[in-house]
Amino acid sequence: MKYAIVSVSETGARLGARVAESLGGEATLFEREGASSGERATYFNSTFALTRDIFSRFDRILYIMAIGIAVRAIAPLLVSKASDPAVLVMDECGLHCVSLLSGHLGGANEWARAVAASCGADPVITTATDVHGRIAPDDVARKLMMRIEPLAALKAVNSAIAEGKRFAWFVDPAADGAGSIAKRLSDLGASVSLWNELDTASFEACAIITEETISANCPHVYLRPRNLFVGIGCKRGTDADHIEEAFKKGLALIGASAYQVKSLASVTLKADEKGLLSFAKGKELPIHFYTPRELRIIEDMYHMEKSGFVEKTIGVGNVCQTASLKEAGKGKTLLPKTKFPKVTIAIAAGLSG
Repeated sequence: MKYAIVSVSETGARLGARVAESLGGEATLFEREGASSGERATYFNSTFALTRDIFSRFDRILYIMAIGIAVRAIAPLLVSKASDPAVLVMDECGLHCVSLLSGHLGGANEWARAVAASCGADPVITTATDVHGRIAPDDVARKLMMRIEPLAALKAVNSAIAEGKRFAWFVDPAADGAGSIAKRLSDLGASVSLWNELDTASFEACAIITEETISANCPHVYLRPRNLFVGIGCKRGTDADHIEEAFKKGLALIGASAYQVKSLASVTLKADEKGLLSFAKGKELPIHFYTPRELRIIEDMYHMEKSGFVEKTIGVGNVCQTASLKEAGKGKTLLPKTKFPKVTIAIAAGLSG
């Protein structure tokens, strides 16, 4: 997990360092000049300038400071609940940890509980469905790595759930992995019906898991199960078996299944790789190839780690991760560039529409 912890006082910096040590993962400490924890950190002078720099670079940000400062820092940068990072705010004494932004799709509510547990704080969750103990489609979409459409309908659907109205989950039996999806929904506590029961079931709002578009005469959203995009880099002459092994291991690292993958991507210099083309054909997945120039734009936008050798050889320093994000339409990285024998894999999720 890649996340940032931003503090403005020495007390807050020490708390941030303790949280990072307890949570593990890939944490970056940002500490104000003159208010250091003594641990390895990046120093800054302006919370507002720092936030402008890091807001699109991290999926999760924890501010240890007054909530008003954090609100003013992030306000000009907000775009959509589909793309904004999860943001938490915690006081410097570690008493309260507030889920401030992207509670469901960004995972801030769940992360707030984890951060609070790491230091004995009280997690503060204000999302209506959560405080009523009810399952929300956007929370399920994040956990099952799906995309929600249309995002504009989510407010009415979640309001219906929070108000205790009759809510139904429907799964298209023709969707790839329908049985597995239904089981995972059941494990989360949802009661699932097949979508051919739409006309006979009694409900006031619903979520439909399908690749198709059908009508429902009430507030509803679609969850699209095929929402993962896999970027692949490989050495010249790599066979399909090596690529498939890396593909499976990469998916396993994020707890995903092959049926969730919508397409593959790589750089144009790999467009004639027989092993890669054979692998894509065997999986019946489309594969798209992007020029080094197209991928460099993504590389610079996300401030990615680069390989000097690959950059000199191909023209872009990170093939698989840039390709996955380009294919996803600038989505979110779930698995950053990961090396396997002869192959690198990265996985991105498409943004909710």
